[in-house]
Amino acid sequence: MGFFLLGCSALLLLISLIVWFLWRRNRRRVQAVQAKVVENVRRRDARGRPLYFPVLEFQWEGENKRLESAFGWGWEQFQPSERVSAFYDPRHDRMAVKPPVGPGVLALCFFVISLLCLVGGSMMLAAML
Repeated sequence: MGFFLLGCSALLLLISLIVWFLWRRNRRRVQAVQAKVVENVRRRDARGRPLYFPVLEFQWEGENKRLESAFGWGWEQFQPSERVSAFYDPRHDRMAVKPPVGPGVLALCFFVISLLCLVGGSMMLAAML
């Protein structure tokens, strides 16, 4: 059981490092902007359930832009004329509303769980000796 916990610890540590690295790389590429929700576009997913994609209006380099968010939700999370924080990727001309809990928090959670598994596995192996 101790070796299993050590293996889980190594795997979770690797996952947390990958998530953190990808999040940091993505954060350098995008710019945080303040946007206004203009409307919610409704589409259906592969199972036929509705998804709502907010259309956001914001200013970029002196001109007004209007883009649909790259990610949708299963409910109308944002109301028209609501102000939101969003990420804009000028290289791909894409927009995404800032999530309340980002990948950095997820990476931190994986890291803490991996440390707990490491301590638990080490204690189990020490008890066996």
